[in-house]
Amino acid sequence: MEAAAVSAHEARAQATPVSFENLYQANRSRVFGTALRMLGNRADAEDVTQDVFVKVFKRLDSFRGEAAITTWLYRITVNCCLDLLRRRKRIQTVPLESITEPVSDRIDVMKLIEAALPKMPEGYRQVFILHDLEGLKHSEIARILGISDGASKSQLHRARAYLRREIGPYLRALRRPGV
Repeated sequence: MEAAAVSAHEARAQATPVSFENLYQANRSRVFGTALRMLGNRADAEDVTQDVFVKVFKRLDSFRGEAAITTWLYRITVNCCLDLLRRRKRIQTVPLESITEPVSDRIDVMKLIEAALPKMPEGYRQVFILHDLEGLKHSEIARILGISDGASKSQLHRARAYLRREIGPYLRALRRPGV
């Protein structure tokens, strides 16, 4: 069993601040990274990370252990991000045109992807982040988002097609000789 899941079971069984601290330490960067990618804003991601762990602390006894603790945390994280976006009714975007640095390696391609994510339709973005950036399987994503495995695969395919359309011209222009 993974360390985070053991910590969750221990925390549930013992209900002590120390075991919650272990759960928090083992998962805070994962929760923050997911929130940052979904929201595109560091301050919002920090707020959501805090909200997630407040909810986890309050609801730790409701964790049934039917899935990995990380699946439960992702679900709470995604819900908190969606709640924030709904409350604000806005998505911050960074225009692709504002990225002036040359795209020459994987890190630079990630900059283009990160810039395109906020404009991506919500369903595509959620699946893309959870699958391609966080490394979850379609079955886990389906459980987290409450969709079928097939819908997860379809949304991922559409997300990748969206990214090809959005960042493809930038990549092609930079690969031309003399550009």
